[in-house]
Amino acid sequence: MSFSQNYRFKKLIRDIELKSGNKRAVILFHGLTGTPFELSRFAKYLFSLKFDVFVPCLPGHCTKPSALDKIIWQDWSYFAQDKYKTISNGYNEVFISGICLGALLCLEISRNFPVRAQALLSPTLAIDGWNLPWYKFLLPLAFIPPFIWFYSYKESDPYGIKNESVRRQVLRIMQNKSSGVYESYSAIAIRELLRFSKNVKLYLNQIKTPTLVIHSKHDDLCNIKNARELYNKISSKDKKFVELHDSYHMITLDNERDMVFKECSDFFIKYSECAEEIDEESG
Repeated sequence: MSFSQNYRFKKLIRDIELKSGNKRAVILFHGLTGTPFELSRFAKYLFSLKFDVFVPCLPGHCTKPSALDKIIWQDWSYFAQDKYKTISNGYNEVFISGICLGALLCLEISRNFPVRAQALLSPTLAIDGWNLPWYKFLLPLAFIPPFIWFYSYKESDPYGIKNESVRRQVLRIMQNKSSGVYESYSAIAIRELLRFSKNVKLYLNQIKTPTLVIHSKHDDLCNIKNARELYNKISSKDKKFVELHDSYHMITLDNERDMVFKECSDFFIKYSECAEEIDEESG
């Protein structure tokens, strides 16, 4: 089945829940202005490996861009932590992963809860990728009233995706107003993401959860140096860094998505005590 056949939809994708009574679960968090759609293929892959999978829609998303104007970064943080608390009550093991903003949410959770292991995908600690406009140094001015109420950022080619076929299909989805994917958004959302990342940087040395970091050398939104900084500062005894070379920012949709999925699942299974039970049942 082709990507377009697998991912074409007319109705808005909100929360994704794939459940089959498994003893272990993974919570996936999407990125800023995204939807669970960008993690749906990843979710199906993990589900095939006997993980129940949850992909919640973050506050301010899956509706209309103006909804983000009412959100502060603490809303995302509290939402993600509450989601983890609720889901963890029903499973022996819970793992977490997120892309972009979602990766920062994983760090918030692992700072406060005993997470089995986490996978951080394209963690966005700064907006300094190669695809930003030449006047990016003026971005701080956009956060000052009254400019913050008038400035809006419009997604532009290549939309975080190197694979041209996938990019065209994602663009069609973005242009579908009912998809819930935002083609443009105000400076308020960017300000809150940067405030969030600033807060996260303050406690990176407190992170002790087993951590996998995956980032592309050619990320168009966030330079890979930020992911390396994160990796070097966390205190996890077991941590792994994977550098991609044929993807942009949206690594769960791009050329190396299968590698990303396998790296994450292998890392989670390494820390899963349920894995032996599943192997015995399969045998």
